[in-house]
Amino acid sequence: MKILHIGKFYPPYHGGMENYLCDLAEAQVSQGNEVIVWVHNHDWSWFKSKTQSTDVNGVRVIRQSALKPFLFTPIMLSFRRQLKHLMVEEKPDVIHLHWPNPSLFFLLNFKLAKTVPWLMSWHSDMVTENSRWLMRFIYRCIKPLENRLLNKTERILVSTQAYADHSPQLGVNKYKTEVLPLGIDANKIAALHARPAAEQWPENKFRLFHLGRLTFYKNQAMLVDAMSLLNDAHLLIAGSGLLANQLADQIKASAADNVELLGTQSWHQVHELYAGCDVFCMASNDRAESFGVVLLEAMLHEKIILVPDTQGSGMQYLAEKYPKGFVYQANNPADFVEKIKHIQAHLTEINQKSYDFDYSIDQVAKQIQIQYQKLISGE
Repeated sequence: MKILHIGKFYPPYHGGMENYLCDLAEAQVSQGNEVIVWVHNHDWSWFKSKTQSTDVNGVRVIRQSALKPFLFTPIMLSFRRQLKHLMVEEKPDVIHLHWPNPSLFFLLNFKLAKTVPWLMSWHSDMVTENSRWLMRFIYRCIKPLENRLLNKTERILVSTQAYADHSPQLGVNKYKTEVLPLGIDANKIAALHARPAAEQWPENKFRLFHLGRLTFYKNQAMLVDAMSLLNDAHLLIAGSGLLANQLADQIKASAADNVELLGTQSWHQVHELYAGCDVFCMASNDRAESFGVVLLEAMLHEKIILVPDTQGSGMQYLAEKYPKGFVYQANNPADFVEKIKHIQAHLTEINQKSYDFDYSIDQVAKQIQIQYQKLISGE
């Protein structure tokens, strides 16, 4: 089977959506498919990037020339020309869309693309209750295009039932929506042989770790507030983003001894931090955090995870299915602290709990293959 994925970015661009797409595409190749991934080229020289095509572990990756993002949204250039080439020369059996990605709207005016079935991975809504007014305004303008895209899409995959229940668009399209949790390539991570980077934390401190883009919905500010109440713990925050300076000022003012911003870390460094921490924690207070691939990575390292009960997000779903998972009240530093103290008091007992990791990307790829075959056969 020949599969065409159309996504937003692809590694080495960092992000859960991007890592998932990479793992899925490589798993599909290993299962005997021919896979093309078409994404925006994130290597902008000034205001746009160039088109590049490479082979990455058997996946043909086309990084299309694109304008620099406006409100986190890049726009592909020469979309129609590249799409015509792919449809005429490559002749994919199925097109797998990854949403959100406004460049997908260009598909609506290309008849040849409509001759093959479309399946969509719905990673998150374009806007949520906490989105800025400008994003809300733009979304109202483009929602008709999103509706047309969904009308043409024959199957929509979402990572948890909780997200499906809280997404207005998925509610309207629930007859074609199916729940399929995300997965990761456990073998790729095991091959890193990451050694615990325990020395990154001060000696004799309880080791907390957080990984994520420094943006509003990740809510790292709440973690900093909580750490001002935890003198015997130390939090390392890996990641970069627009809120870096604001968080640095907050840390300096209230939790200078307990929190450290690490900035962007390499793939290997990140997994050394997972391996070295006592607890991996998140604070996202918006369902823009639809699932949390980072939680799967922490679970693969058999680490304790602590997440908020944010409505519509899959974080709580993952924590409740995991023997070492804990949930606290979203936006509540005091409850976060209480849960950390509970974990500290029962650390040995919690760490002794066994767990068989069951979020393999190979299993996810097999389930998606079944969906493709149903669409192609007209079921």
